[in-house]
Amino acid sequence: MDPMNLNQLRIFHCAAKLSNFTRAAEELHLTQPGISKHLKALEEYYGAQLFDRLGRKVVLTQAGEALFEATNAAFNLLDQAKTRIDDLSGLMAGKLAIGTSVTIGTYILPEKLVRFRQRYPGIKIKVETALSGQVTELVLDNTLELGLVGHCAPDTRLVVEPFMKDPLLLVVSPRHPWAARKTPVPLQELASQTLLVSNCGAGTCRIVDALLTKSGITPEGVVELGTTEGVKEAIAADLGVSLLSGHVLKKELASGVLAALALEGGEPGRDLYLIYRKDHSLSRAARAFLDLLD
Repeated sequence: MDPMNLNQLRIFHCAAKLSNFTRAAEELHLTQPGISKHLKALEEYYGAQLFDRLGRKVVLTQAGEALFEATNAAFNLLDQAKTRIDDLSGLMAGKLAIGTSVTIGTYILPEKLVRFRQRYPGIKIKVETALSGQVTELVLDNTLELGLVGHCAPDTRLVVEPFMKDPLLLVVSPRHPWAARKTPVPLQELASQTLLVSNCGAGTCRIVDALLTKSGITPEGVVELGTTEGVKEAIAADLGVSLLSGHVLKKELASGVLAALALEGGEPGRDLYLIYRKDHSLSRAARAFLDLLD
């Protein structure tokens, strides 16, 4: 047989990640018989079966898992080499993979990406939006170069730096009895309200829960709506009140669709964090993005 080549390993790596030969063929712009032919050649080279076929799905054998671990490490190193080479072109080319929490990705990052694209139009940008914990895992396994998150558990493998303050505002419908209040609302009064939250795994929800727990406050009811947009619509419909990031409310407060009130004791808030691996050599594109954040 022909000696094993890098193209065959890339085909194997893609098929292993997707667990599906058809989807791998589509992503690599190959035919499915072509994919099968290359994988068969690899199995002959190693003298071991790499996949078990389970209908349309394929799963790695133990031999396949060993090879996938090796190809994952190898392609990460090759990607880093490509990034360093791209740096030599003075940011005329290259790529930047960023992960963000939902609030940051929806309401904060777009404006910053516009500025970045104006300066560096040749850089290809990929953004992955997920919960902060999921973004952290993707940074740790080198899928993403940078993460922008609302919270991050301590990890010695990561650089974690605050890049922005995120104020939390008490938000009500303009028809709510509190909407006309001129004085700050004591936190204890939230016990008489239905509290609306987007996702109990999200950073904002964690901050609100910690704030209420510390003060010994249990709201009359809690309704989880899945998205921040759903929470805003529910507040406007007078379903309840919420504590939301000030960044997500600019349009609604300006138009009068929602009303924001001061809390007694001051405005609660949190830091938003930039994360990246300590042992990863940041690309010039990533460093340019960090300069923009500063």
